[in-house]
Amino acid sequence: MRIAVDAMGGDFAPQAIVQGAVDAARAFDVEILLVGQRAAVERELGKHATRGSAMRIEIVDAPEVIAFNEQPAIAVKTRKGLSMRVMCDLVLAGNADACLTMGHTGAALVAGTLMFGRIEGIARPAVGVWLFGLQPNTFLIDMGTNVDCKPEYLLHFALIGSVFMERVRGIANPRVALLANGAEDNKGNALVQAAFPLLKKSGLNFIGNVEGYDIPTGKANVIVTDAYAGNIVLKYTESLSEHLMNLVDDGLAAQFAGDALEKAKSVTRALRLRADYAETGAVPLLGVNHLIFIGHGRANAKATKSAIGEAIRAVDAKLVEAIREGLKTIDKSAS
Repeated sequence: MRIAVDAMGGDFAPQAIVQGAVDAARAFDVEILLVGQRAAVERELGKHATRGSAMRIEIVDAPEVIAFNEQPAIAVKTRKGLSMRVMCDLVLAGNADACLTMGHTGAALVAGTLMFGRIEGIARPAVGVWLFGLQPNTFLIDMGTNVDCKPEYLLHFALIGSVFMERVRGIANPRVALLANGAEDNKGNALVQAAFPLLKKSGLNFIGNVEGYDIPTGKANVIVTDAYAGNIVLKYTESLSEHLMNLVDDGLAAQFAGDALEKAKSVTRALRLRADYAETGAVPLLGVNHLIFIGHGRANAKATKSAIGEAIRAVDAKLVEAIREGLKTIDKSAS
């Protein structure tokens, strides 16, 4: 298996990306193609003991890097030497099974959609995310791609989220729900109310609406919404969990000292580890014809290694093929 990695993407590239790739090559049975400015990547790779090892790492030269203030669509379409575009080209040519970037999120979404194309029958690709280790069996989709949606978009999000959770996360017959302002069937805005009957007759394991209170309980394995609401939920969850853990740390420091404080703080350290984005590293753009994983710009080596592991699992699960098959099972009258 080969995974193409954008070595120039992210706030700490290429150092953190190369370190994470080396760690992944040591841990997994995978060949990694580091895509980026050859001299810079070689310099970083030279800091690691790779000679004579069983690791399989290759550098693919890509002289250009997209800046965060560039228009992503224009850059991807016109600059063939971009590390992100070269990464996708490797997948298109059959030289890599999946690709990963921690770089410009907008450009990654554009590259994945324009270069790989939508799976036939999928109206819009989407990005989903787990609610961290705090609720690892709940997947929120969409959280950053489609702010304005039509009902059939939510139907497709439900399908691709369900296939992903079943194939990659190993959850049989995932429970699917719509995010609404109440659990009753008649709740929600016009979009949710129009999508409800589509999901109900889709053949998916649709359990109806869930409200914000239900999100962390694990009531649904796939929670479907538009990216406007999804991104707000995600950012609020991130901020609230961090704020609460800081308050607990402050409270413990006011009550304990020395060894007692260290022992008490082990609880919040464990919680922080469960909530750490680096434990997963990246999420896939679902609904396109090849696998592209998109990580956070502040990714460190741990996040990069974890993301490569996620990409490996998606390749092994034949995720793209599974989504195509899943489309055939949806009641045609629902789409």
